[in-house]
Amino acid sequence: MDQDWSRWLDEVPEEGESPSPAARSKAPVARLRKRRGDSGAPGPVQRPILVVGGCGGAGTTTTALGIAGEIGAAGAQTVAVDATFAGSDLALRGADEHLSPISLQSWLYGRGEDEAAPLKECLSRATSGIGLLWRDPEPLRRRATYLTVARAIADAGYTPVYDGGNPIAGRHLRPLLEDGDIALVLAIPARADAANRLRVTLEWLDDQFGGPGEGQGEGIVGDTTIVVSHQLPGSDSRVADHLREHLDGWVGDILELPYDPHLARGELVRHSDLAPGTRRAYRRLLAGVAS
Repeated sequence: MDQDWSRWLDEVPEEGESPSPAARSKAPVARLRKRRGDSGAPGPVQRPILVVGGCGGAGTTTTALGIAGEIGAAGAQTVAVDATFAGSDLALRGADEHLSPISLQSWLYGRGEDEAAPLKECLSRATSGIGLLWRDPEPLRRRATYLTVARAIADAGYTPVYDGGNPIAGRHLRPLLEDGDIALVLAIPARADAANRLRVTLEWLDDQFGGPGEGQGEGIVGDTTIVVSHQLPGSDSRVADHLREHLDGWVGDILELPYDPHLARGELVRHSDLAPGTRRAYRRLLAGVAS
């Protein structure tokens, strides 16, 4: 690690003060990888996405729902998947059309322990067109992991967006973090303390999943998108600007999600009710994690 984090965010600019020239001049880096589609022509292909919080209260559920909603709006078969350890409110927040009684575990073992039930028949639904899989608190059976889940979703022809919640170091998330085809989105609230804790998460990712010989801007950290979520009114970008100044060239991209009154109410999320600026931010995020 070449970064000197000792005084990383000690000198956050006061409100109204301009960020440094380096922060103003640097634009987020979007990494697009080309893959050949069914037609044989090279083009961007939407990767599965894992959204994990850099700390608690990072908005991983709403971020996963927003990303999935934009993929669905583009016409792809998409499913938002609860990948937390014991179950979150993903479907309760996002299933504004139909809340299925079938959990992820019930779907996964629907035809016995070695074969999942038809995915389409087991999904909760959102009016945006996406499906949702909620999980109950029970562990996955026997040797099943989220890699088992990922394979079954791929076999069904869906693009998954996983809500991994927090913390990122949960053992159940390792199979997804080890899969280089899955794009990692690391969400934090727009607070200096959350940005400071992000340091530990990035160092852990580099230590646990970085390969030998990988330099700055490579490996899992170089393929990670940082999302700074504004959960209070206002457009203060000081935290995001500091991250851009210190992490430019190391992480893949640094984006901001604006404050959205619809999300702030904590009620059922309807994708059509999101503010135009919020949806633009999700589309920009998707453009950066396509490959």
